[in-house]
Amino acid sequence: MGAMAVPIAPDKLDAWKAWTKELTGPRKAEFDASNARHQLTGHYAWLQANPDGSHLAIAVHQGPGADTYLMSVMQSDDPFDQWFISTVADMHGMDMTAPPPPPAEQYI
Repeated sequence: MGAMAVPIAPDKLDAWKAWTKELTGPRKAEFDASNARHQLTGHYAWLQANPDGSHLAIAVHQGPGADTYLMSVMQSDDPFDQWFISTVADMHGMDMTAPPPPPAEQYI
């Protein structure tokens, strides 16, 4: 299982919420197919509001592909995967050409 907490760009909160609805609504079949392609059995996201008014997306990836998911989806030439990762980059202000951050360390 992989987990990460990623800041949501301040002006992207409403867009992030709409995007998650798209993934569980009209693009659910594509999202499910992408998860299967990358060997995920579960893909979840939570929205965490912080005291300073900022927000984090907490993402959890489960399944055999969880540890390599980010690199796998970033390297994919599938149109849905490309849309997904470009949206992630936009919502979170991430440079997807830079090396990924180190994995989260589990303490408990």
